[in-house]
Parts: sequence; structure tokens; C-alpha cells
Amino acid sequence: MCGYSALFMRFAWVVQPRNLHLLVCHACNETVQLYQLSRWIKSQQNSQKKDETEAPNSNKDD
Repeated sequence: MCGYSALFMRFAWVVQPRNLHLLVCHACNETVQLYQLSRWIKSQQNSQKKDETEAPNSNKDD
């Protein structure tokens, strides 16, 4: 979605007459998609940290 929005922001700027409404819509979409991507990356990092801290504790029972 990020690539799609970036591509169409460029299209909205280049086309004559400029379609500012389309540009603003895709800029907002790009912003939200990048925010969602950052949340997913943080979630993945937290998940990996949690798995790393739990792994040594599970070997104590053996």
C-alpha cells in the first residue's frame, strides 16, 4: 500500500491539471500506512525480545 500511495501521489502531482484532492488523499493514506508499518515492526521486535527472555528459563526444567 505504501508503494501504491507513493506512486499515485506522484501521478496526482504530474498530471495536468494537478489533482490536489487525489494528492492529499494518497498523502494521508501513505502517512497512516507508514505508521501501521512502524507499529508492526515494534511489535515484531517486542515479540523477539520476549521469546529470547523466555528461552533460557525453559531449559531450567530439563
